[in-house]
Amino acid sequence: MTVANGSIGILKPGSTYADMIERFGDYDAWFRCVLEPAGVDCRVYALSDGQAPDPGAADGWIVTGARSSIADKSPLVDGLLEWIRTVVDRGAPLLGVCYGHQAIAAALGGSIELHPGGWELGTVEVELTEEGRRDPLFAGFPDRFLVQATHADYVVELPSGGVSLASNAHTAVQALAVGESCRGIQFHAEVTTEISRDFVARRGHLVNPTPVVTDAPLATRVLTNFVERFVRTRVRS
Repeated sequence: MTVANGSIGILKPGSTYADMIERFGDYDAWFRCVLEPAGVDCRVYALSDGQAPDPGAADGWIVTGARSSIADKSPLVDGLLEWIRTVVDRGAPLLGVCYGHQAIAAALGGSIELHPGGWELGTVEVELTEEGRRDPLFAGFPDRFLVQATHADYVVELPSGGVSLASNAHTAVQALAVGESCRGIQFHAEVTTEISRDFVARRGHLVNPTPVVTDAPLATRVLTNFVERFVRTRVRS
């Protein structure tokens, strides 16, 4: 699929494990592997540099995963949540992934907790809600599809005006929408089968039975849909 040019700012709240970076690159590299071959100009920003980027520095934004928790209050987290509110107020397209998904919910008034059922890990199936079936983020998707997951926290309460777009038995809010331009996904559309296997090798002992990892061939379409149907639409308008 060819996606029209439109710059994407990839905001990285932290880094993955050092030996994973050696094998696969850091979080931003996983997104760039999907988007750059489709002609997307990706600009990477690390929140750990101490300052969030100018919300106007890109046509749309992706907030990646992180190994930490939104519940770990810190100046970095506070700054991220304030930055998200600014981006949303400006109407810029924003997609949060895993930690980024939780950050969007927290920034806009939702709540995040440690899941009482433990980690969701490996390849899992999610199902679109009625709203999700109509949402452009999931254009071309069947009602149910496979994704890669690795998270312990989850969205307990949606922000005001937020709707759930996808769900499964473990995590009620697998994807969310707030307004026209803000979206979040709890699962990892950017994670390959090999990266998912690495996460299971590290964290599989935390889940019983050990999670299964298979291909999730449709998941990356979430990212190209975000660029094509949110970012490109805004650039053209």
